Amino acid sequence: MMMGFGLLFMLAVLAIPILLVVGVAVWMMRQTAQQNQPHPPAVNPQVVIPSQRVVSPAPSSSAARACSHCGAGLQTDWTHCPQCGAPTA
Repeated sequence: MMMGFGLLFMLAVLAIPILLVVGVAVWMMRQTAQQNQPHPPAVNPQVVIPSQRVVSPAPSSSAARACSHCGAGLQTDWTHCPQCGAPTA
């Protein structure tokens, strides 16, 4: 009985420091790998980029006029611009 406890105690005394050294080495390698990864550039939330208005392509041959608000091509029978919704007078 005493022999079994002595062997177990000796294994614990040897294994715990070895496991600690291996654990610290693995932790240090992970920290180094994370530091070497490129980070995305920081985004400044105060910068506002104005949205650009989408302009329809050049009016086709069926479009006889253009919207006075956004310049999109209009057909003769349309009462409102399909691009911006402005009434065509």
